[in-house]
Amino acid sequence: MIKINESPRDAVQALKKIIPTKDKIEYINLLLKVGFDIVDVGSFVSPAAVPQMKDTAEVLEKLKLDDTDSAISVLVGNSYFAKRLAEYEQVDYINYPFAISEIFQKKNLKANFQKSLKDIDKIIDICIQKNKKPIISISEAFGNPYDEDWGIDILMDWIEVLYEKGLRYFPLADTTASGSAHLIGLVFTNVIKEFSDVEFNFHLHSSLEDTIHKIEAAYDAGCRNFDTVFNGMGGCPMTGKKLVANTDTLVFYEWMIKNEVENKLNQDMINIIIEKAKIFF
Repeated sequence: MIKINESPRDAVQALKKIIPTKDKIEYINLLLKVGFDIVDVGSFVSPAAVPQMKDTAEVLEKLKLDDTDSAISVLVGNSYFAKRLAEYEQVDYINYPFAISEIFQKKNLKANFQKSLKDIDKIIDICIQKNKKPIISISEAFGNPYDEDWGIDILMDWIEVLYEKGLRYFPLADTTASGSAHLIGLVFTNVIKEFSDVEFNFHLHSSLEDTIHKIEAAYDAGCRNFDTVFNGMGGCPMTGKKLVANTDTLVFYEWMIKNEVENKLNQDMINIIIEKAKIFF
């Protein structure tokens, strides 16, 4: 069974127009009825850096979780925010973005590798204490646009570092749309073979015309866990690069139906969300 995670956080974090909190709550509560494995609802970061996310705590308080199987994930900018977030019982996953590009890590979180690894250790400890699950997302997993060294061997070395900390779930993100379909296939083939007890997720930013080719490359290599966003909205505002769209949920769903890929999504709810997303975005 394929796993699909929806990220309204990634969809709206770069929007300059602030979406009213009540609209976010209404939209996310609809998403919780679709059948996604994880819904990434917001982030605990500096409101000065990402003002769109300053109401995440209020959003969490208003989620309707009694009739959903979806887990709740929230991104954090460091261990200080992780400690605050861990007090919310609504949260299942605490997500920390780690780029294997130190330049991007500094752009995104103002942290070098050394500080980031210390934050990861603290976040893992917080999760253990508060019965949460840590997600360490790996950005620039399919190339480096900042003129730093990159290779599959470098990626696997970093996975090994995080693996030794006890982690067994890794989203691999192509945040700057650096990877070709061929390279994406090679990456997943190698990491799945090397780390057979690890679950890998694919967080893809891509032009629409390349999206299906890249999805198929990951799927054919054995990846069965994908991130999507309705309308393909989003992109990281901290890259210093042009924003590139997320994988459109509808495009991904139509690909699954065409290829008879077993999934848990509710088509009736998808149709409702499509209309709601037009208004929401």
